[in-house]
Amino acid sequence: MLRTMSRFAMRTPEALAALRHRDFRTFWLGTCVSFVGSWVQTVAVGLYVYDRTGSKQALGLVGLASGLPTAALLLFGGVVADRLDKRRVLYVTQSLFALTAFTLAVLTARNAATVSHVMALSFVNGLIFAIDGPTRQSLVYDLVGPEDLATGVALQSASFNIARIIGPAIASMIYVGLGPAWCFATNGLSFAAVLFALTRIRVASSQSHERPPAPGAALRASFDYLRSNPSARTILALTAVASVFGVANYGTLMPAVARDSLGIMEGDSRYGFLFSAIGFGSLVGVYLVGAHSAHRRRGALVCGGALVFSGALMALAQTTQFWVALAVMFVIGMSAVSQLATANTLTQTLAPDGLRGRAVSLHMFAMGGLQPLGAAIAGAVAQSYGVTSALTVGSIVLFVAAMAVLLARRDISKLP
Repeated sequence: MLRTMSRFAMRTPEALAALRHRDFRTFWLGTCVSFVGSWVQTVAVGLYVYDRTGSKQALGLVGLASGLPTAALLLFGGVVADRLDKRRVLYVTQSLFALTAFTLAVLTARNAATVSHVMALSFVNGLIFAIDGPTRQSLVYDLVGPEDLATGVALQSASFNIARIIGPAIASMIYVGLGPAWCFATNGLSFAAVLFALTRIRVASSQSHERPPAPGAALRASFDYLRSNPSARTILALTAVASVFGVANYGTLMPAVARDSLGIMEGDSRYGFLFSAIGFGSLVGVYLVGAHSAHRRRGALVCGGALVFSGALMALAQTTQFWVALAVMFVIGMSAVSQLATANTLTQTLAPDGLRGRAVSLHMFAMGGLQPLGAAIAGAVAQSYGVTSALTVGSIVLFVAAMAVLLARRDISKLP
């Protein structure tokens, strides 16, 4: 497989330029496999919790349990990424992810897994992700360099979204055919691919050889960077709005949308197809990001992606037809990746080398660390006023935020 990918890399278009780097290709293939397992578990956890409780709010609470520790420690994770050997850090975090997945599999197989167990293990995963995420994202720069960073970030997003196509379909089949325990075991096994990839890559570290600052000083430097860079602040703010009122909104409520709005009941394979549609749309978004990188003006793609994302959320709120929902999910995937992957690239390119891990952690805090808040809001609004209202409110807030950036900060749309 690696040899085939090497021949392919010799003739890659600019949108896939990062694949020319052997070490990035190896790492990317490993993450593709691992993310499939992660999506299998993500879908299975949502189904398992909703099957046992029938509560939309319980879905939000599981998301909250995972996201709170991530939100609390993401900035510390950026400090770790800037101070320590990234490959060794990832050995540890990926191994711990596998351990929690196997633990949940064993508990479920013994019919001992309660919602409290799911929440506790989700909390542990959130702690691990706070270190893993910034380290994995900032490793891309070390593997491809600044010239191919945009396509490297886009392809990392693609690996997640290729998995979004494959993982939910596999999850639906395993969940119905073998039970949730096998979904969790599948995720545990998938981490072997990343661990193997880490043994095969050579990392040209961008870390400074100067004595690193103390953790407290390193964290203060993150906020000093934001204070001195208004463009980075604006991009992070729009990313945060898209996370809380967009990604967390539809992500948390998908089981309820499927069953209450679309009539998709337990065992119906169409549920997995909805996630796969997001994945296909995301791949188109990845291509747009890579192709657009040659023309610059990435800031315009951030704002445009947010506007299209808000419109797709509004459409999802109104539809009751499966085929319409499938098309809407495709647009959600395309627009969300166009906005968020481009925002990630801009955040890294605006940051100096010694702060890149912390800059990534700030982006991830805005994108993922705030999702527990979005999950809690979405669950509470949907429980009180319905799924349609929750999605509609999220759509309006995101639209207003994107328009505010376009009108009040015209310089953002001109960022290279």
